[in-house]
Amino acid sequence: MKRFLLLLALISLFTGCTSLSVQQDPSILRVGITADSPPVIFKQGGQISGVEASFAEKLGQDLGREIVFIEVPWAKQIEYIEKNKTDIIMSGMTITQPREYRVNFSKPYMISGLTALFRRSDYAANGLMPSIVRHQSTKVGAVKNTTGEIYVLDTYVNAKVIIYNSKDAAVSALKSSKINMLIHDAPMIWWIAAKNEADLVSFPELMNNEKLAWGISKNNLELLDAVNLSLEKMKNDGSGEKILKNWFPGKSQ
Repeated sequence: MKRFLLLLALISLFTGCTSLSVQQDPSILRVGITADSPPVIFKQGGQISGVEASFAEKLGQDLGREIVFIEVPWAKQIEYIEKNKTDIIMSGMTITQPREYRVNFSKPYMISGLTALFRRSDYAANGLMPSIVRHQSTKVGAVKNTTGEIYVLDTYVNAKVIIYNSKDAAVSALKSSKINMLIHDAPMIWWIAAKNEADLVSFPELMNNEKLAWGISKNNLELLDAVNLSLEKMKNDGSGEKILKNWFPGKSQ
C-alpha cells in the first residue's frame, strides 16, 4: 500500500492559515480534496478517509504514482486544476455542463443524487415524497456552490429558500427549526441522519440522479485516458464495487 501524504495546499478560508503548494512531479498524483463530506471524503482520526480516499489509493497503485492529498476549498477546486496546482479532483464532484466547460471528467464511478433531511418531529412517516410535499412551500435549505443549491432555487419557487455557506451550518439551522427541510447530496444526508438518529430523519430514495466522477485538466488528456483505464480495470476486477459497498451499503457503480 502506498504511503499517503497529507499536505495542506490551502486551508479553509475560515482558518486563515498559511497555504502550502506541491510542485508537479511525474511520480506523484496531486489529488484535490475538500475533506468535509463524510462518507465521501473526510478526516477520521487525523487521516484522510472515505470512498474517494479508497479510490485514490487504488488509482495510485494502478498508475504507479504516489498519492498526495491537497486540501482545497470546494469553490476553488476547478481553479486549482486550471492553475496546475492539482492533477485531479477526487471530492464527490457531480458532472454538470458548466463544469464540463472547464475540466474533463473521468467516466462516472457512481450514480448518486440529492435527497432531503428532516427533523424527526416534522416529517411524514410514509416516505420521502410525502415529507417533501409537506414542506415544499415552507423553509428549504441548501449549501452554497452545490448542485443542491441549483436544484432548490429551480424547484422550490414557492418556498423560502435559505442558502448556507457550509453543510454544518445548514444542519444546525434544521435542528433549530430555522428551516424545515435540507436538500443536499444523498451520501452526506444519510451519514448525517445516521449520526443524529434521535433528531433527524432521511430516506433511501433519491430525488434525482447525478453522476459522480473525477475532474482532470483539459490539458492533460494522457492522465484522463489513464484514469479511465484504471476505472475500467476496477469495474472488471470488482475492486471498485468493493470500495463502494464498503462505504455505501446497497449502492453500486
